Amino acid sequence: MFKFQNIQHVFRLGGVSYGGQPGERRTVLVGSLFYPGHSIVEDRLKGGLKKESLRRVLDDLHEAMVETGSPASLMIYAETKEAMASYLEKVAGLSDLPLFIDSPSPDVRISGAVTAGELGLGDRIVYNSVNAGTSPEELAKLHDSKIKSAVLLAFNPKDLGVKGKIYILDDGGGIFKEGLIEMAKRHGIEKPLIDLAVMSVEQMAGSALKALIVAKAKWGYPSGCALHNAVESWPPAIRAREKDRQLFRYVDTSSAAIPIMAGADFVMYGPIEYARRIFLTAAFADELVRQSVFE
Repeated sequence: MFKFQNIQHVFRLGGVSYGGQPGERRTVLVGSLFYPGHSIVEDRLKGGLKKESLRRVLDDLHEAMVETGSPASLMIYAETKEAMASYLEKVAGLSDLPLFIDSPSPDVRISGAVTAGELGLGDRIVYNSVNAGTSPEELAKLHDSKIKSAVLLAFNPKDLGVKGKIYILDDGGGIFKEGLIEMAKRHGIEKPLIDLAVMSVEQMAGSALKALIVAKAKWGYPSGCALHNAVESWPPAIRAREKDRQLFRYVDTSSAAIPIMAGADFVMYGPIEYARRIFLTAAFADELVRQSVFE
């Protein structure tokens, strides 16, 4: 296993540490709540939930954390401002974990950042994300929200390879006049988390693994990805799911371990219901990395 020569920044969010040299600490595992089709949600517009079901999945997550020693964070997905406010309030009352704010709507994301501040959750919030589609207006509102941490999504539509990912972070990659890192810093982001943008197998998903190593070597910021996105689009896995869903789950679980072997500081693994098997797999990978750098 490798050791990075530059300083590896470690950021604390809601009591959870992200970053550092491979093997120094466990990888943060980020599970999604209220995603499209999530059975917990009763009203996607107003944020109505099955409270006991939410409590149950959070309890299962906590048990997985205790069993493995792996840290966690929660991805809060919402489609409306009202739903985002409802989700944040309800989850914050049941868990003290860091919360990633996620939505297809910039207005909903910003409303989540504002609501989080009003609820006193600012030091637990990660804005997801600053990316190639982020407008100046959204950046200005993000700055005003006082949120200090955000995911920087290194998706470059002009170049899906390693260089494209690094360039959009570094100098804008031909899309912006400056890189996402400097852009985020100018708008109040002091704790960037770099997501090396796994979209699908067809969009060079594997390049994210090399780019992850390059990003940590170049900037030393906490870096990771959602490699499970590639599993969803890989034809053999799709065919396996149609015949035997358990086979699909084996491949999906492996997608949590592979980024860890590339030095990931965090892994986005998809639905929170997968926590039990994902945490065991990730903890095993973390232990192997720890042993490999032991001196």
